[in-house]
Amino acid sequence: MIDFSKQFAVINKLKSLVKLPKSFRKHGEETQISEDIAKKIQKSSYEKTHLIQEDNFTPPYKELAQQLQATNDQIFRAAIFNLTNIALSRKQYTAAIIEILEKSLEDKIRTKEQLDYIRSKLMQIKQIK
Repeated sequence: MIDFSKQFAVINKLKSLVKLPKSFRKHGEETQISEDIAKKIQKSSYEKTHLIQEDNFTPPYKELAQQLQATNDQIFRAAIFNLTNIALSRKQYTAAIIEILEKSLEDKIRTKEQLDYIRSKLMQIKQIK
């Protein structure tokens, strides 16, 4: 059985604040909350703690993969570098990042130096994988 006294301890605490004598109140009665408002606060707090978290998490490499389309060489290399670091530190993302980097090797707008950089980073990932 659920112990309601623990669940509504905040309401009881708020009730005690509402009933303070005027000499203990810092502000006038206009700044106090009613018992109904205190119950609503407690109820919403209780509901928020028992909500099921939705799993709408976007992996960090997805945003970095978009930067592979940049024409600026510095942004492109930084994206490759960061994707490599994520692949090396997070094993659950390694396969997806390897796939992204292999697809970027097929991009026709990349220079030979950029393609060599991608290949070197792919080799680095595959060696540790």
